[in-house]
Amino acid sequence: MAIRSSYKTSFGKEKKMRRMNPRRQLWVLLAACFAFGTSAEAETQDAMTDLAAPLIEEDETLPGGTGTTWDIVCFGSYPAAEVTEDGSDAVDRYAAGPEDIIEDPALFGELEQAEWLNNEAVLDGQRYRRMKAADAVNWSADRPQHYRWTDSESWHYFLYEPIRWRVIDIDEEALTLMADAQLDCAPYHEEAEDVFWKDSTLRSFLNGYTAAENTAGADFSALPQDSFFGMAFSEEEKKDILLTELENTDNFYFGTDCGEDTEDYVYILHELDVFQTDEAVSHGFDRSDGVRDEARRFAPTMYAMARGAWYSPVEGNEGNGFWLLRTCGYTPSNVNYVDDFGSVYNRGTYVTTSDAGLLPVIRVDRESRLLSGGDQVSSGEIMHRSAIKRLELKEPEVTEDSTLSSGLKTTWDCVYFGSYPSCEVTAGEFSAVEEYAVDEGSVLVDPELTLRLAAAEWLNNETELDGVRYRRMKAEDAVSASAEREQHYRWEDVESWHYFRYDPIKWRVIELDADEAMLIADREMDCAPYNRETADVSWKACTLRSFLNGYDGTQNAAGISFADNPGESFFKCAFSEEEQEAILAKTVENPDNSYYGTECGEDTSDKVFILSADEVFSGENAGRHGFYPGGGVDDPARRFRPTMYAMARGTWYSPVEDYRGNGFWFMRTNGYTSSSVTYICDFGYIYNRGTDVSCNDSGVLPAIRVDLNKARLEYAGTVSSKH
Repeated sequence: MAIRSSYKTSFGKEKKMRRMNPRRQLWVLLAACFAFGTSAEAETQDAMTDLAAPLIEEDETLPGGTGTTWDIVCFGSYPAAEVTEDGSDAVDRYAAGPEDIIEDPALFGELEQAEWLNNEAVLDGQRYRRMKAADAVNWSADRPQHYRWTDSESWHYFLYEPIRWRVIDIDEEALTLMADAQLDCAPYHEEAEDVFWKDSTLRSFLNGYTAAENTAGADFSALPQDSFFGMAFSEEEKKDILLTELENTDNFYFGTDCGEDTEDYVYILHELDVFQTDEAVSHGFDRSDGVRDEARRFAPTMYAMARGAWYSPVEGNEGNGFWLLRTCGYTPSNVNYVDDFGSVYNRGTYVTTSDAGLLPVIRVDRESRLLSGGDQVSSGEIMHRSAIKRLELKEPEVTEDSTLSSGLKTTWDCVYFGSYPSCEVTAGEFSAVEEYAVDEGSVLVDPELTLRLAAAEWLNNETELDGVRYRRMKAEDAVSASAEREQHYRWEDVESWHYFRYDPIKWRVIELDADEAMLIADREMDCAPYNRETADVSWKACTLRSFLNGYDGTQNAAGISFADNPGESFFKCAFSEEEQEAILAKTVENPDNSYYGTECGEDTSDKVFILSADEVFSGENAGRHGFYPGGGVDDPARRFRPTMYAMARGTWYSPVEDYRGNGFWFMRTNGYTSSSVTYICDFGYIYNRGTDVSCNDSGVLPAIRVDLNKARLEYAGTVSSKH
């Protein structure tokens, strides 16, 4: 099923654009306008004529069974991101994304010294707003799930940013636009009394009306800064906003009278705009008010939270707020709202409730030349935003612990991302490795499943059963295989297929930088030599780099291609196309061996890599990653175990009493010669001298950098170097 209005164009269906940072979107647009002048303006208008009403498609992964994609436009501007001197802990981390806080000591200092008029200032062409706690609708120093004001005297500074609007309807005359985030905080009415939309203070605040328009006698017309309409739009933009006739029909369930119809420039939605009606469905919302509709979930901006908007702590929904409708509840002293999960509360809350987020709606002339954009947002992405915020990831925590050989204990946050062959599926008793090397969950004894796998249809040794992916292999598919080699997987024959289930890859978080995370696998995922043949070779030209990234034969000295099919490389095997998009290609530095001075070749740009000696022990980031910052120590933080698949592929495992089942793993730093490579042994000791680059039983410990705004990470708890 797919629903669009009759105005659907190629923009809505074919032009699938990723969400752009709103600030970057503005800078890109301005740069284009300066560079191309009227040509850029014409192209922008062409994009605006291609706008479409919401696209609704079946999606069983979402609560209501459908997903919506909205076209986005920018129009007007409003305070949003907070400018701070040294970061902010005013809200819980899950409630603030990387775009919500601008940590800039120099700019903060300039704002403190700026000339302010009615709490507004302009610096370098950018508009800012300042406020104190007294300017908030409600404020507190310690109220849970609210912005924490540490004092009542300090100024807080907010940058005006382009307002992102979802296109929820299109007709011949106008675009109906709904804010993509909760932009402010205000009660429906400032007095506890029976009140309709027509007489509410919220209607007056949104439109800049005089005291005569609301029963509380509150004036929002003296200054532009007194109202949303005055703050958000220039005089030219105001001319393009159409006066809209609003029907204020009775409460759907309780029949409560909701007053006279009105005409307004800015308004909020009625309950029948968000559930029950065909119009609600056409806006992209679920027909049922009881469905936890991701399309009805919105998060407040940092400015809205500073003004008093509540944000949710509930798992899977962290950071979302609740928002008001203009429909009375079960009495006229109540007003309906949509909660953080996207369900509609028809009984309502008190009209004086002071921590709801505001979602303004406007109708803009379709011919307006002040619209910009070309972005989209989907309900699936909205679900994902909550998942990202939920993680609250931290860098490794290192504490003293005299019971460990390094004297230090490290605890890492972990996430699941991607999947890779891991657990072996067998029909009966398993004896391919020693019992001490068999971890819980690494072998699944299931005769029926084994028979099904044997009879399955396989393509490039891959298949899927009941939605689960599997890989099969014979002894010849291993990097090295033997029937009796000690501390190695025992292959009893060369003809039998062995079956391995794809499991989620567990990663340790070792670095966090803004909206990026550096991850290292929690297990040795595979087995591969650093290079297929003995030779002087650096990271840039080795076959391991090509295997990890899926490069062709031009990228390694051996001329071996890993690009012909997905099963030939770690990157294409481990990650879906969507996951691949979230992995960043970053500069991989290759400094010389710190002990022998061996040159390690040029820097590279890769999506998948292994750590260097500098990142593990000899550089300033080693300690940051949770490793002992130096050599000569048996560091528990550097001990890793191979998966069963990695052992079947040839990885060695230790028989030593205290380290049983651990493997050893390469770093990308050459050893004492260019034909050797450094490694970490089973007890976490560094071998700077290295081993031959063609050594064929080392575990592979991949590392990646991911964009936290794109990567669908799932929290996997913590791991400690003590266990």
